[in-house]
Amino acid sequence: MSRTPSASPSPHALLRAATKEAYERVTVLLNASYADFSPEQQQRIRALVAGDAAASPAKRAKPAKTAREPLPPRYWLPHTQETWSGRGRVPQTFLAWEGTVAHTEWKKHHPDERFPAYPG
Repeated sequence: MSRTPSASPSPHALLRAATKEAYERVTVLLNASYADFSPEQQQRIRALVAGDAAASPAKRAKPAKTAREPLPPRYWLPHTQETWSGRGRVPQTFLAWEGTVAHTEWKKHHPDERFPAYPG
């Protein structure tokens, strides 16, 4: 019994078949759930489909920085007179004060507050 070797598909034919299958899958996915993507994602998909894949997404213009007034202090340390507005990182002096005996005594009378309020 003699067997003739079956002809295997060429690499190009395999690639074409895989590409066709991938295209069909992507098409089904986009048709089914395009509305679920965010507007930015939809814009990027349209750019890719249009062949504009090499172009980067349009960058938004940054708003001009406005001069900010310094915030009024909300907290203060009576022994150093240091103040803090309550925004941003807690200053080191406030963090250091948290572990002291003075903080423990103050906390007994002010259990719901983290730091003493600024008297102003």
